[in-house]
Amino acid sequence: MGNLSKTLSETDIEVRFSVPSRWFRENLYSRFGGNFVLDLPVKDRSGEVQSFRFSVRTKGKHLKPVISRGWRKFVHAKGLKPGNKIVFVRENDPEMGTEYTVEVVKEIKLFGKDIQGRV
Repeated sequence: MGNLSKTLSETDIEVRFSVPSRWFRENLYSRFGGNFVLDLPVKDRSGEVQSFRFSVRTKGKHLKPVISRGWRKFVHAKGLKPGNKIVFVRENDPEMGTEYTVEVVKEIKLFGKDIQGRV
């Protein structure tokens, strides 16, 4: 089970997070159990648990996995913009009831130099 790192597009910010199909198949697909949605609690870097709803198409051969519910709230709370990077890290936390930690990586200009900051 691997980590997911993705640079956010305008659609990811304004509508829903499009989950890369390969990562989805390797990490979450088996947990759907024939359903079309999976609610997954994820811990952010501040320790707050976010509840994301992963969903797939109900018709057709291409699943097109996305995160719908909970995603836009997270986008607004973190001030995300296109070009920011999102990282899902496999990290079990039985006490919090989470399997993944979500991190945001933003490009920051500091004293004229571009650096990456994790939120």
